[in-house]
Amino acid sequence: MYCFHLSAEKYYKNLSGDLEYGWSWLAAFKLKRLVDTADFEWKTWKSCLLIWLRFVTFHLFVNQILKRKLQKFIILFNTGISFCWLLYVLGPMLSLIIFLQPLVLQLIFQLFSLTFVWVACLSLIYALHSSYFVEIKDYMFEKDYTQEYLFAILITWTIARSISYLVDTSSLNNEQKRLRNCYYYCFYLPLLPTGPLLLYNEFQNSVEKTVSPWCWRKFFIRLLNVLRYLFWWFFHQLALHFFYHSAFQYHSNLVERLDTWSAAGLGYSLGQFFMTKYTVLYGLPSALAKLDQVDCPKPPKCIGRIHLYSQMWRDFDRGLYNFMLRYIYIPLISFSAWTSWKLVCSALCFIFVGIWHGGTTAVVVWCVCNYIGICIEMTAKHMSKLPPLSIWKTNWTAANWLRFEAAACSPLLLISALSNFCFFTDANVGFILASKAILEGGALRLLFILVVMYCCCHVSMAVKHLKYFHTKKNK
Repeated sequence: MYCFHLSAEKYYKNLSGDLEYGWSWLAAFKLKRLVDTADFEWKTWKSCLLIWLRFVTFHLFVNQILKRKLQKFIILFNTGISFCWLLYVLGPMLSLIIFLQPLVLQLIFQLFSLTFVWVACLSLIYALHSSYFVEIKDYMFEKDYTQEYLFAILITWTIARSISYLVDTSSLNNEQKRLRNCYYYCFYLPLLPTGPLLLYNEFQNSVEKTVSPWCWRKFFIRLLNVLRYLFWWFFHQLALHFFYHSAFQYHSNLVERLDTWSAAGLGYSLGQFFMTKYTVLYGLPSALAKLDQVDCPKPPKCIGRIHLYSQMWRDFDRGLYNFMLRYIYIPLISFSAWTSWKLVCSALCFIFVGIWHGGTTAVVVWCVCNYIGICIEMTAKHMSKLPPLSIWKTNWTAANWLRFEAAACSPLLLISALSNFCFFTDANVGFILASKAILEGGALRLLFILVVMYCCCHVSMAVKHLKYFHTKKNK
């Protein structure tokens, strides 16, 4: 990363369109720096969440009073303040479209079936990202790309929550299945803008818990957790004054000029900054929801300690993983126990992920590579139970088998990293970085990279085993 930092300093004049004057207080430390503002997602949410924090603070304060004094007004207040925030951010027309969406999906479900709901939802998500509807989107958003982005994200989250509500309440009677519960869940303000995705049954279990007596100790512990994610927000923004990875991804000619170490630093920076960004975007709402006694999925694990595809999917976006597992994979897998059918079900999950993330070339490359990786991983897991691998595992020491596992996983980790470069940037920059890693340096460079991947696998497995023994010890 330091090599990449030096290269960014060298080429910063070529990045001037994506750099702005940074924090003025850094000048007191003789660090007058420009800041990377090329990450449209971070730039949008950074300003949007500052407004959201004011609404959430008021929401949490009033909600605690209502929970103890006037519980019958909780849903009305929560829905009302969420709609006010939507109005403030998107305006009346777009807010109304989002607000009516759960009602429309309920009507489709009642008139037709859940299959029609899925078709309608996936079609809408595809249309939001498709170039075929540019004129309609230009009319709706008046070429305001920030509003278009926010609308797409908010309605996509609302779609996922609506599906969760419809599936989880499909077996309940009409008295238990009320529209107001749907709106309370879909527009719960702490989780409304960025997630993480909390399934309806889990949300309902949290809000139906008996309100515990006020405890200052618990409050300060949860408040410290909020401050922890605010620190990561500050750290992420501070680091953007020194690492210009987002700006570089829009200048493929500069990426081609990078030496091997700088290119590796760019790739590693892309992953780490992506992780810290979503640590804030998922962790801060989760911590605020915890102040309201709502339990959420944990924030992403550091990608530097994950070496398996399956582990990455489980431990990064846990809410989306739980959603796909509960509403796509498990219902489909019930039709057959064959391994080949499991692979088909996994493919359908990745098709959903591809549509969810926009279906661009980079996303398709990323999904295909991830699916192939999952298939290889599942096949290897199945083969490890058969001779000769099962015999080797019995006869070898635990340390030797661990080394064999790390060596077998190293190529997969490399493919995972290279496909992630496409997802973090675009297909062109991803291919340039992959070419530098695999083609340009010949067999010797590739061998060196695989050795590094082998070491990364060992670190990941060691951390995983340490956590397992720690959890087992505490039981």
